[in-house]
Amino acid sequence: MKIRLIEPKAPTLNVFDQALLPRLGLPLLGRILRDAGHDVRIYVETLAPVDWSDAASADLVGFSATSATVPAAYAMADRCRRLGVPTVIGGSHVTFLADEALEHCDLVVRGEGQAAILEVVAALRGERGYAGIAGLSYRDASGSVRHNPPRPNCTQEEFAALPAPDVSLIVGHERMTNVPIMTQWGCPFDCDFCGVIKMFGRKVRARAIGDVLDELASYRDRGSVFFYDDNFVVNKARTRELLRTMLDRGLTPRWSAQVRAEVVYKDKRTRELDHELLALMRDSGCRMVYCGFESVDPATLAAYNKHQDVETIRDAVRAFHDYGISVHGMFVLGSDADDRRTFAQTVRFTRRNRIDTVQFMMLTPCPGTAFAERIASEGRLLSRDWSLYDGHFCLIQPAKMTPYELQVGTHKALAQFYSLGRSLRILISNLARNLPFLLGMMLHERSFRRRLPRIVWMSLAPSRRVHVFNELGKTLSPAAWQRLQDVLVVPVLRLYGLRHLRQWARQAKARAYVEFLRRLPQPSGLGGAPSGR
Repeated sequence: MKIRLIEPKAPTLNVFDQALLPRLGLPLLGRILRDAGHDVRIYVETLAPVDWSDAASADLVGFSATSATVPAAYAMADRCRRLGVPTVIGGSHVTFLADEALEHCDLVVRGEGQAAILEVVAALRGERGYAGIAGLSYRDASGSVRHNPPRPNCTQEEFAALPAPDVSLIVGHERMTNVPIMTQWGCPFDCDFCGVIKMFGRKVRARAIGDVLDELASYRDRGSVFFYDDNFVVNKARTRELLRTMLDRGLTPRWSAQVRAEVVYKDKRTRELDHELLALMRDSGCRMVYCGFESVDPATLAAYNKHQDVETIRDAVRAFHDYGISVHGMFVLGSDADDRRTFAQTVRFTRRNRIDTVQFMMLTPCPGTAFAERIASEGRLLSRDWSLYDGHFCLIQPAKMTPYELQVGTHKALAQFYSLGRSLRILISNLARNLPFLLGMMLHERSFRRRLPRIVWMSLAPSRRVHVFNELGKTLSPAAWQRLQDVLVVPVLRLYGLRHLRQWARQAKARAYVEFLRRLPQPSGLGGAPSGR
């Protein structure tokens, strides 16, 4: 069969758009389908537009969508329906809202889709019926909606047997600025607002280290790596073995991953640092970690069921910095414990602890989570416009402030952190500290001197800036390029954060929604006029 798979782009400006990093669900399904003999091509809209002349002649078009991208997926599915092309959709959103998805798509795969996809294709070929496909939702011959029993999450053995996702099936994969590699699924923790465990469960399943290393070796010349695990360090013994093996095989690209703050501890009770793990991370190429700190308020951390205290956050930032690893702090604002003071407190904390870059998102009631169910039952949900469900919009009535205050306060806090003055000071400081290296680079890197005018031109052209780092990587020797990234990455990311904020605020949809929040009546009991009006 000719099968086309699509990951739509969010309709509003998203902080992740410039990352050019596809999720790995479709590359995994594409690999499974290709290995079974099917003609597969994947379109990820952040990398390349969908070729509709190609999709229109497909035997099946499949979609993977988050809540924020599901409206775009539905619109595409409607287009396919008009063209007479069968459609299937999967992902966390439709797993919990299958009836909604069936208004647009012929088939919905709930939960993990790697086992179901071949059964769906067999049914479309007339080799079996839909009734026996676990986790499938569909309409029968009479038009009635059928939800087959759920499919259990795959076992450790089944997970370990999965092939590596094939990103080469993605049109435009050459534009990726990072190589995505997944080593395990699931997270043993149970944060109140997180949808990961609802989709993949709390039982962590891991790939064989040899398989991970073989995949890493296949990307040897592709640049930086992002380990796509929801939580990269779950079993420390396994993580140490992976990092040691990377060192033994000389597979030490510049890499980043998501980790919890307490991974820096050897013993969480005594707060003794795990110097062995930190050294292995540094020596194997780790240059940045993405930490879900969530909040600097103990009451909020408890409400989120985070099992983490503020001192652990401080210790983590200090420990990673001591080993030359930058920290991207991810915070979720808007809990029932947060109030108008939260924004200033959070910014002060990030500055005092020298967190390199941050992500301030608003608490979002993702479908399927306990938090979403509670907010809906309390009548505090403000919108079911799924395109807004990306963390950039206030979608709930907070307990101690107005929705407008949460929206504007979050945006102002980001603007304070990513201020132009602070970003330029970091850049100038980094350049000054590394002046001997930079002068030596100008003197000894002939290719760099020759291509410097082109690099400067690309830096000045907004549409070309995203390619500057790729150009530098091609121009400089590997050692010089690694050193230059250490100098530039954090200030460049900060400048990008400021640019993103300004672009987001100029969007018509963002302006309209902020105005909608401003006009909402103030709930009783909050007191005082909302700040920032």
